[in-house]
Amino acid sequence: MSSKLGPILAVLLFALGVSFAHAADPSSGAPVAKAPETSFQFGSVPQGTKVVHDFDIRNEGNAELLIQRVTASCGCTATTVSSRTIAPGGVEKLHMEFDTAGFSGSKTKTVEVVTNDAERPELVFSLKGVVEPGVSVEPTRLEFGEIVPSSSPSDRRKQFSVQLKARTDISVASVKSYSPHVSVSPVGNGTYVVELSPDIPRGEFRDRVIVEFEAGKIQPVNVPVTASVRRDLRLVPGTVSFGVIQGTTPIERRVKLENSSNRPITFNLLSPKDPAITASLVEVQEGKRGVLVIKVDPTKVKGDLKALVEIETSHPSEGRLSLNVFGVQPPK
Repeated sequence: MSSKLGPILAVLLFALGVSFAHAADPSSGAPVAKAPETSFQFGSVPQGTKVVHDFDIRNEGNAELLIQRVTASCGCTATTVSSRTIAPGGVEKLHMEFDTAGFSGSKTKTVEVVTNDAERPELVFSLKGVVEPGVSVEPTRLEFGEIVPSSSPSDRRKQFSVQLKARTDISVASVKSYSPHVSVSPVGNGTYVVELSPDIPRGEFRDRVIVEFEAGKIQPVNVPVTASVRRDLRLVPGTVSFGVIQGTTPIERRVKLENSSNRPITFNLLSPKDPAITASLVEVQEGKRGVLVIKVDPTKVKGDLKALVEIETSHPSEGRLSLNVFGVQPPK
């Protein structure tokens, strides 16, 4: 039995040896992709610069190396190869361009190259560095806080400045706002005044100032403008809830009356139409501040309470103040 196995094993070992020798033999015809450099550090460049670099792709095998796909990580990076086919021993160029317009800070842009090298089908090339903003804006946003229609011009006015970096191809083309309630005026040395109009609508105001540039690929800069606009006259809180109304003891709530305008205002409390409600106004500072006292008599409440307390004022535009009063009766 062993005498028969000997020749067979010898044949198998010879065949395997031939197979391994063929795989290891360079003459078997396989491409080998090599890149002596896969990363380029471009240092620090101004925004708008085009970073350009060429990488070598070598074929150290003995069959044609085919570049099957080239994929950039971002549309801002353009790539070309000098040839999609690299002969054995040959070298071709991968050309990369990174357009830094609209970018700032530390950046890495990559390109993936897929070849027919069975052992190493993917090569990744990168450009790395820092993009310096072409301009800076200070402050970066204008927050006016709380303002009222009678706020002084100085309270409705803020400044910001645009600083250009040391480049000759950048200049400010325009500084504007599309809001009818925001005006922008230059005051020199790259400084601009932003002013909110007295008729700005009440509520939370959100808009922006846009800085646009003449030359150089610098994206427009947006400067957010925010304000909380309220009335000259207000009641704090703006509504009163008595919750569940029950029992026979009158229930009382107090509301602050505030006049933020620069002149005293006269107030005339109107009698509530609901017989369950009585109201009185105590002026703490004549024409400026007061306390509105609201009382509810539970014995006179017929169903859930929903009423209005009103105050006539001498304010030229705000006129009448209204306070909503709510309450519910316990379930039966």
